[in-house]
Amino acid sequence: MKYHVVIVGAGPAGSVCGYLLRKAGVDCAVVDFATFPRDKICGGGLTPKAYELLQELMPDLRYGYQGVRRFRLMMDGRTLCVVDLAKELRMVRRKEFDYALLKQYQSVGGELIQDAFSRFEELPDGSLRVTLQSGAQLECDYLVGADGANSRVRRQLMGRYPGNTLWMEQYVTKGANEFIFEFSRRYRKGYYYSFPNVDYDIVGMGGCYASPREVRALLDQNKIRNDAAVSASPLRGANISVQTVTSSKHNVILIGDAGGFANKLTYEGLYYAIATGRNAGMAILEGTDFAVANREIFRKKKKEIYITRFVYSRWGLGLMRLGAHCPKLIKKAFEMNY
Repeated sequence: MKYHVVIVGAGPAGSVCGYLLRKAGVDCAVVDFATFPRDKICGGGLTPKAYELLQELMPDLRYGYQGVRRFRLMMDGRTLCVVDLAKELRMVRRKEFDYALLKQYQSVGGELIQDAFSRFEELPDGSLRVTLQSGAQLECDYLVGADGANSRVRRQLMGRYPGNTLWMEQYVTKGANEFIFEFSRRYRKGYYYSFPNVDYDIVGMGGCYASPREVRALLDQNKIRNDAAVSASPLRGANISVQTVTSSKHNVILIGDAGGFANKLTYEGLYYAIATGRNAGMAILEGTDFAVANREIFRKKKKEIYITRFVYSRWGLGLMRLGAHCPKLIKKAFEMNY
């Protein structure tokens, strides 16, 4: 089969990219091994800039969510401040949200191939041949890797990837309708969190040096146990990619977690999945390089490196503790990042 674009991964980045291409009349296919709707380990937070961008790109999209405005900042077990945000954050169930995005792609004639990516090779005319795990082969002019933190497309391009961070979480009975972020020098470039969702709360912890043992110990310390009435699954883990990479080939594009586009400070990834999916679609439609269409996000990623180093340093955490005496300052700093 020959397509102009083959997209590997039917998550938010891949579905948004595919939707925009199909809406513009481009012949494309999305490849994903999962059967949708499928669950996804993720806090599930849509920031205002994420859902406003999504509304612009997919005005007919409908999805359920829990709106949350209250934010509690903690450090070493003690509340520093509680603030009410100007705009709500929308907490979604990824199983339903991702499926809604995929259906939007399919509603404009998008094709979904249930299979797994194996490898690609460049043909003499510059096009690509994609081989799937089943042995099926697809030819395309562009290959878009939107296959997450453990991207196989990225692995073929550049081998070992050192930029994944481990995050672990579990579902518990609903409590207060507020976000909780707890920082500590002990967490080493990460934080403990509690996020309210539609039917349950999500509690967890992660970061650059997190381990399952450390996360379990922290949850035990906070008396958090898996609630069988909410979920049969115990503590679950997943990687988030934070080292941004660029493809060495102009017609192979990495987006979302496959490109390491999660926020390096907060580790939030849905906005950048949507934005890089849009930018990949723009680059293909306009015949420009993805580095050009996505240059503003690449610039932000470089800036985030320095901000993250400072915030998680001894001086940054100390300043956070002092700044908590002025909740308006904490509110402004948080809203700048969401």
